[in-house]
Amino acid sequence: MNLNPKQTLTKKIISQLADLRLAIILLLLIALFSALGTIIEQNKNLNFYKLAYPDTVQFWNWKTIYYLQLDKIYQAWWYILLVITLGCSLITCTIRTQYPSFKIARKYLFFTSLKKFQKLPLYKKVPKKGFSFLLKTITTRSYYLFYKKANAYAYTGLIGKIAPIGIHFSLLFLLLGIGVSSSTGYLAQEMVVKGELFHIQNLSNFGYFSYFPQTLVGRVNNFWITYQQNTIEQFFSSISILDKHYNSQKTEVVFVNKPLKHSGVTIYQTDWNLVGIRLLLDNKFYVQIPLQQTITNNKQTIWSGSLVSKSQQLVSFVIQDLKSNKNIWVYNSEGIFLEKTQIDSPLLINKHQIQILDVISATGLQIKQDSGILFVYLGFFFLMLSIIINTNSYVEIWISQTKTCLHLAAKSTKDPAKLESSIFQMLKMFHLRQID
Repeated sequence: MNLNPKQTLTKKIISQLADLRLAIILLLLIALFSALGTIIEQNKNLNFYKLAYPDTVQFWNWKTIYYLQLDKIYQAWWYILLVITLGCSLITCTIRTQYPSFKIARKYLFFTSLKKFQKLPLYKKVPKKGFSFLLKTITTRSYYLFYKKANAYAYTGLIGKIAPIGIHFSLLFLLLGIGVSSSTGYLAQEMVVKGELFHIQNLSNFGYFSYFPQTLVGRVNNFWITYQQNTIEQFFSSISILDKHYNSQKTEVVFVNKPLKHSGVTIYQTDWNLVGIRLLLDNKFYVQIPLQQTITNNKQTIWSGSLVSKSQQLVSFVIQDLKSNKNIWVYNSEGIFLEKTQIDSPLLINKHQIQILDVISATGLQIKQDSGILFVYLGFFFLMLSIIINTNSYVEIWISQTKTCLHLAAKSTKDPAKLESSIFQMLKMFHLRQID
C-alpha cells in the first residue's frame, strides 16, 4: 500500500522524534541554555543590559542579548519550543521503543539454532544429563522459566526493563514542571518599611498565563537583626497575612531559608535596608529625614542623612549597624564629629533640641508563586527511583538439548561478569554432584 506524501512526512517526523539521539541533543541544549540563564542576569530592564553589555563589544552586547531573548531565557519562545519538542520526543520514544521492548521482554523466546547460541556473549557446552539439574537450579534463583520439549528459556530482572520508561516519565514530569512554572509563575521583589502594608506590585518575572492575587495583603509587624561578633548572623521579619477587613489570618517570623507559605504563595526574606530617621525637633515638630546607603573604601556599609533648614545643613547622622544602642554618629554642619547617640536621647545643637524617635528599617521580601514545583519534585523523585531500579540487570538464559550435549547460552544487560560467575557456579555444582 502506497502512502500519500502527508502520511510519509508524518511517519518521518514520528521516526525522528522516536530517535533517542534527538532526545539527548535536546536535553543537552536545554541544560546549556538553562546554565546560560544563571550567568546572564534575567528579567532586568533595558538600561541594566546597556550598562552591563555595552556596544563596544562587537557581538556579545545588549543588542544580541535582547534579539535572542537571552534576558528572559525561560520565557523565550525558542526555549519553550525546545521543552515541548523534548517532551514529544520522550513520549514517542517511550511508545515506539521502550514499551514494545518491555512487552517483548515478558515473552519467552526459544533458540533452536546452534548459530544463535554461538553468537551470544556467554556460551557453554554441558553434558546432556545436566538438563534437569540446570532447570531445577534456575528455578531456585528467582528466574521465570519456560520449558518446551528439549528447549528451555529463563529470564530475571524484568524490573530493569521498566527503568528506561520510568526515566522518560520522570523527565516528562520535570518538563511539565518547567512549563507550568515559566507560564503561570511569577516573582515580585518588595522593600517594605516596618509597620507598613504590602501587596504584589514590583514584578521582576512572570509568565504568559500568570495570575497575581490582588487580594493578597500583608503587613510587616517588626524587623530585627542578630549579630555574631562584628558580622550579621541572621535577620528576621514578623509578617502577618491580612483578610479583606485587614484582620490577621496568619502571622509568622520569616528569615533566610525559612519562608512563609500561604495559598500557594511563598514569601522569602531576602534583604534589608535603613530608609530614614524620625526626629522630634524642639518638642514641637516631627521630622523624617531619608537615609542614603553608601559603601566606604574599606567595604563597609553606612547610612547617612542630614537635617536641612532653608537650604542650610544643620546636622548629619551616620549609622554603621544596628548591633549596639549608641549606634548613631552625629556631625555638625561643617562635618565635624560631635558625639554618638541613640534613640530617645535628646541632643542640643545650635540652640535646637533634637530627639531621635526611631530608625526606620525596611525588609526585602521576595514573593513567589511556582505552580510547577510539585511536578519538579515528583520528577526528581521518580528519576532517583528509576535510576535505582535501573541497576537491576535483565538476564536471559537459553538451554537446548541435542543428541550429544546441552547448549547453554546467556546474556546480561548490566553485569556480564556477575552472570558468568553465576553460570560457572551452577556448572561447578553440577560437576561436583557427578563426582559424588
